[in-house]
Amino acid sequence: MSIRTLIRFAVVLSGVLLCGAAASVGAQTTSSTEPPPDIANEYRITGYPSYPVTDKLSGFGYLGYVSKPDADYTSIYLGAGSFYRPVNPVQLWIGLIAVATDQDAPGKSNQLELRPFVGAKFMGANARKWRYYNWTRYEIRFTETRDTGDWSTVHRIRNQSRIDFPLTSVAKAWTPKTFYTWTDFEPIWRSDSGQVDPLRWRTGLGYIAHSRLLIEFQYYMQYTRPGGGALKYTDNIFRLNFKVMTKRGILPHTALSGLLDGGIED
Repeated sequence: MSIRTLIRFAVVLSGVLLCGAAASVGAQTTSSTEPPPDIANEYRITGYPSYPVTDKLSGFGYLGYVSKPDADYTSIYLGAGSFYRPVNPVQLWIGLIAVATDQDAPGKSNQLELRPFVGAKFMGANARKWRYYNWTRYEIRFTETRDTGDWSTVHRIRNQSRIDFPLTSVAKAWTPKTFYTWTDFEPIWRSDSGQVDPLRWRTGLGYIAHSRLLIEFQYYMQYTRPGGGALKYTDNIFRLNFKVMTKRGILPHTALSGLLDGGIED
């Protein structure tokens, strides 16, 4: 990656960060008769290595670090799994993610979570090379409270709809040294409350650094149910994501297609 490209990426990324910060500030502005809502900030960095086994089957890894200073905790994510493509626009997923959470707040216990999941992703594209998919995922969250050794179980159903837009001409779309953006929407239903919690809207900026490397900055606006009440805007999530194709010798267009089609938004 050249110095000019790095500078360009930094400038565009800075613009996205400023826009996200402005949106956050604007969303927190209320009338003088109401107190401002509590909006917590969360920061994530994620690595997503993938490895095609055959033309239809790929394996993936998931490594992430999460810091939420407003809630006094940090988490480490480690996962693995595979997805299979029986026909071109469909992927079938299976995987397991483990999460270790270190709580710094007094009176709160550290936690260990095991999160197996299965899902189906339906993908497509139009003549302008906009890419889109709908991904429905079922997962179980087995969570241990480390102080007591007690386990809890929550079932979740997630449905994510996403559209990706290349920030270049149709001829150059989805090629190395180009940018793209996206928007997606994801309600997450949970069994313990029987309601959607959380609800997420995402956007971001991506850069195709190489046929085997995508770099993404993501912003989430998250709605949760404080105290079990109505959905409220409670969180900003900022994430830096690296998607890496680890297999050597694979054709560049095949490697890039695998990275664009894969990836987990957790």
